[in-house]
Amino acid sequence: MTEKESKYYDRIKSELIGQKVCEVYYEEVNWETDDSEFWEFSTDIHSVDMNVIFRLENGKLIQIMWDSEFYSYGVGFTIIDKLEKEKEKEGFKILNVSESENWKKLIGEKISGIGILWDISEGITTEYKNDRVVKSEKAITKLPQTWELSFDKNKIWIATLEIKEDESDNYYWADHLTILFSNEAQEKYKLCENASSQHYI
Repeated sequence: MTEKESKYYDRIKSELIGQKVCEVYYEEVNWETDDSEFWEFSTDIHSVDMNVIFRLENGKLIQIMWDSEFYSYGVGFTIIDKLEKEKEKEGFKILNVSESENWKKLIGEKISGIGILWDISEGITTEYKNDRVVKSEKAITKLPQTWELSFDKNKIWIATLEIKEDESDNYYWADHLTILFSNEAQEKYKLCENASSQHYI
């Protein structure tokens, strides 16, 4: 385990483990359509352009997002001061989804554990100068592609996954978040099966 990974785990444990979720928001791109919403991909999958925001029992707002802390795009998080409703003017909107059927059963439940599902990719990086290869070396890229959140009685998965109409084009290192509310959905997209390694907090 690297020092960077250790600090990542410590932050997750300190800010999320043992906390109850009181409200859930999605930050979405404002497509300025006829009030249609596109985040409800299916009965047990939500598809979100930007962020998932938890308001915890201690009052903190935790923004779960795709970021480049390890590599673009992994699951990361930050603490925010307030919900920036004015972002709607900048092309984004904040939606309270606490009353959706999927989230309603989790409101008031404690986050009892979080599993980090890492994806590791090996390849070759090549450096060129004047159209000639001057350096080639093996490179390993590792990122936290999925969080498995365990609550008192339920589990959900938040992944940097974008599901396409043609599912052969599904993109797993995406600037997008997909929330899966059932193990059947998780198994369909093989989040646990395809994880290179897993670490549970």
